[in-house]
Amino acid sequence: MAAIQPEVCIQKNWWEQQFNVYGGQVCNAFMAGSWADRTPLHEAALQGRLLPLKRLLSQGFHVDVVTLDGITPLHEACLGGHLTCAKLLLEHGANAEAVSVDGVTPLFSACCSGNSSLVSLILNRSSILHPAHLLRSPLHEAAKRGHTDCVELLISHGVDADMELAEVGTPLYCACENRSTECVQRLLVTGVNVQCGRGLDTPLHAAARVGGFKVVELLLEHGADGNCRNSEGKKAADLASNDSIRKLLLTADPVSLVQLCRLCVRRSLGIKRINRIKALYLPESIYTYLLYQ
Repeated sequence: MAAIQPEVCIQKNWWEQQFNVYGGQVCNAFMAGSWADRTPLHEAALQGRLLPLKRLLSQGFHVDVVTLDGITPLHEACLGGHLTCAKLLLEHGANAEAVSVDGVTPLFSACCSGNSSLVSLILNRSSILHPAHLLRSPLHEAAKRGHTDCVELLISHGVDADMELAEVGTPLYCACENRSTECVQRLLVTGVNVQCGRGLDTPLHAAARVGGFKVVELLLEHGADGNCRNSEGKKAADLASNDSIRKLLLTADPVSLVQLCRLCVRRSLGIKRINRIKALYLPESIYTYLLYQ
């Protein structure tokens, strides 16, 4: 049996680090079973080696050659965040809508990398924003990793920002669990439902549990209800990981009338119409207040 090359071991370890997703499990598409049928085209795409990639394609390698688990070279280029390699593969006819057996798409891989230019490229070539079975949601992955630009691109292309998956909740919940403060802020300003998390566990529960003080502040500012109880009957304050968060939750001032009006207007408009506030005949200061600017 031929010895395993050191560079293959290095690449495998890198993939396992990159795809430690959703509960600490590495999805099957990136585990050892799929390594035996990886091609030089996959390796060149993953490493961002443009010239070898061109040479391999010119030598007759099929642009959409797949591993046993359905991973294409385009998946690899997107995972590595290599825009020029992805462009080359697409120019040679690569399928931007390829889905692995575990639901991974090039768009999902691009969101893992956090390269917003790459995400934009794939969005313009693919009509599949997430697989029908919802195993791997690009929006949830971008939110979890704190890739704010990618989140905004996906929402602008019509992805449901309040989509709740059974295992991971909503994108806002994912961002709160991972203390992705900037991403939480952008999602809230976009107009997502501040109460939608994972079942009865709200984003506020998640933020309090992991110790995200700034995230808790943002959630409260956007109307999060600290009195909601999760499936265990606990409020967010009961789950607070430190005294400062617990104090913040227990001593929060009552919501003012003007804040209630802002929240009501924003809820009425929803995500799809929130940016049309400026079409209303209102003073600039009101626009600024309603849009949290």
